[in-house]
Amino acid sequence: MPRPDAYDEQRRPRSQAVARASFTAGRFGQQLRNPIAVALRDNALRLTPARAALRSMARYADWRPPVG
Repeated sequence: MPRPDAYDEQRRPRSQAVARASFTAGRFGQQLRNPIAVALRDNALRLTPARAALRSMARYADWRPPVG
């Protein structure tokens, strides 16, 4: 029988990485108020190749739960 905390040990690194990425996205997303910072962010997003943007999101979407 698996240890009760084994699942948490397996999932914690990923869940913490997702939380950090969410926090970072929030800092550069809705929380920006300075018009220059907003313009820079918007232009950076516009100039980011679609493939790079999709690849950065795929690490969070392509997930399988731990086995065992």
